[in-house]
Amino acid sequence: MVNPNKVFRTNSREERKILQEISDEHLVREFKKGNLEAFDHLVQKHQDRVYRLTCLWLRNGDHAEDATQEVFLRAFKGLPNFRFVASPLTWLYRTAKHVCSEYNRKQVFEDLDESTQVSGNRPDLKLNQKQIAEEIRNRVDSLPRRQKEVVVLRYFEEFSTAETAKIMGCREGTVKALLHKALQKLKQVEGSI
Repeated sequence: MVNPNKVFRTNSREERKILQEISDEHLVREFKKGNLEAFDHLVQKHQDRVYRLTCLWLRNGDHAEDATQEVFLRAFKGLPNFRFVASPLTWLYRTAKHVCSEYNRKQVFEDLDESTQVSGNRPDLKLNQKQIAEEIRNRVDSLPRRQKEVVVLRYFEEFSTAETAKIMGCREGTVKALLHKALQKLKQVEGSI
C-alpha cells in the first residue's frame, strides 16, 4: 500500500507555502470546472491532517492509510456536487469521520466473527473477550470516542466550536458539554497518576 503522506508531495518549501495560501474554496471551484490539478493541490494541502485524524480514530497506521485514500477518493467523486454550505475542510473531516465509522463497524463484525470461531457456541467466552477488548480500548484512549474526537478537533486541529459541531454533526452545546466532560476526566486521570 502506498503511504498517502508520500503520494502528492510538492517539491519545495516555497511551493508548499504558496499552496497553503490558495483557498480551499478556490481549489474546489477550479476542480468543479475540470481542473484536476486543483484536486491534487487540495490533497497536498490536507492529506497530512486527514491522515492524522484517521490514525487517531482507527488507532492503526495501515488502516488509517487506507481510510485516508478512501476519503480522497470520495472527495474526488463528491466534490463536483459540493454546495459550499460548509468549508471544504469541514466537509473533508466529516467524510473522514464517516469513513472511519464505517471501517469501525466493519471491524466490529469481523472481530465478532473471529470471536465466534474461537469460542464456538460459548457465550460466556464471547462476553469475556468483548469486555477485555473494551477495557483495553478505554485504557488506551482514556476518553470516550466522542470526547476524544472533540478534544482532538478543538485543541489539536484548532477548529472553532462551530466548525467542530459541523464536523461531528451535532450542536455547539453538545460540543461544549463533551469537551467539559473530557477535560474533567483528563484531570481525574492526571490526579491519579
